[in-house]
Amino acid sequence: MRRGRRIAGVSLLAFALLAAACGGGGTGGGGTGGGGGGETGGGGGGRADLTIANFSFEPSTLQVSEGQTITVTNEDSVAHTFTTDDGAVDVQVGPGETVGVTLSGVSSGGFHCEFHPSMTGTLEVG
Repeated sequence: MRRGRRIAGVSLLAFALLAAACGGGGTGGGGTGGGGGGETGGGGGGRADLTIANFSFEPSTLQVSEGQTITVTNEDSVAHTFTTDDGAVDVQVGPGETVGVTLSGVSSGGFHCEFHPSMTGTLEVG
C-alpha cells in the first residue's frame, strides 16, 4: 500500500511540475514590454529593445516611460552611439555589444548616432 501512495505522490508532483512549466498565463517571459507593431516599439513594460543593424535604428520610433530601461543591441561590425538630441543620454555601443540604458530626466525628442549622423530616430516618452 505504501508503494502505491508513493507512486501516486510522485506522479502528482511530476504532473504539477509539467503543468507549471507548460502553463501559458501569467506575466510570462522575456521581460520586454509593450511591443507595438510596425515601426514603433517599447512602451508599457520594464524594458524596451532597440537594435542597431545596417546603420539604422530598429524601431525608428521608440515608445518608453520615464525610468524604463532601453536595451540597445549593436549588430553592426562598427561602433555606434545611442545619443538623445538633448544630450541627456549618450552611450557608445561597440560591435556585437548590448548595453542597458535606464531613462531618467529624458523627454520626448530625437536620438541619433554621433558617429553616423544619418542614423536617427524618435523617442516618445509618455
